[in-house]
Amino acid sequence: MDLFIALLAGMASGFLNVVAGGGTLIVFPTLVALGLSPLVANVTAAVGVFPGSLAGSWTYRKILKEQKKLAWLSVILMPLFSIIGASLLLYLPERNFELIVPFLIGAAGILIAVQPLVYRLFPKQSHKLNYKLIIPGFIVAGIYVGYFGAGTGVVLLAIFGLAGLANIQQANGLKNLGSGTGNAIAALIFVFSGLVVWQTAISVAIGSIIGGLLGGRLAQKLDASFFRIIILIVAIVASIYLYIKNS
Repeated sequence: MDLFIALLAGMASGFLNVVAGGGTLIVFPTLVALGLSPLVANVTAAVGVFPGSLAGSWTYRKILKEQKKLAWLSVILMPLFSIIGASLLLYLPERNFELIVPFLIGAAGILIAVQPLVYRLFPKQSHKLNYKLIIPGFIVAGIYVGYFGAGTGVVLLAIFGLAGLANIQQANGLKNLGSGTGNAIAALIFVFSGLVVWQTAISVAIGSIIGGLLGGRLAQKLDASFFRIIILIVAIVASIYLYIKNS
């Protein structure tokens, strides 16, 4: 039963990551509820979730060709700096993560909820992109995605909008690509940590691929507002629960 629940959480995560972002906010609390410690749940979720983001990115491959330079920066800088985030997670005391994770979940939930406001940052017409903003943004987002990751997509969208990218579909494809490749390298590091609960991670991964492919095909047709509300509610409940539990 636990593996089936993990599979369903993975499907929801893969779908939400592409449609609205924040899918980790579904998987992480689910794994904690199944009895994993916050650190083990985060590591296992990271290994399970990244295939869904990459699957979602695949559905945007034609759009990504229109922004080759940004796409290459995404797959170079996000994974590179996710190594730092993953290392901080593994080598800092576990208690530090337990204390900060309720606030990370709450902040990520708020980020997902305000994503429509983030879209207002996008100019009506594209102009020369400000790489002085994009590159530091990738560095910060890369470290964050390696450490926890939920809400990274919204951070990337804000960066793209402020930097002058007007095409929101291109931005969505780029944020899936950046989040997915950053998560992939972090997950590779976690594989060798000895903390991954493999049966659970594989169940989440299968579900996230299915959800990611489905979400990638429907993302341009769905109103994501309903899903953002669900994510925000889950984030609030999970953050309160973990704060009480870890206090």
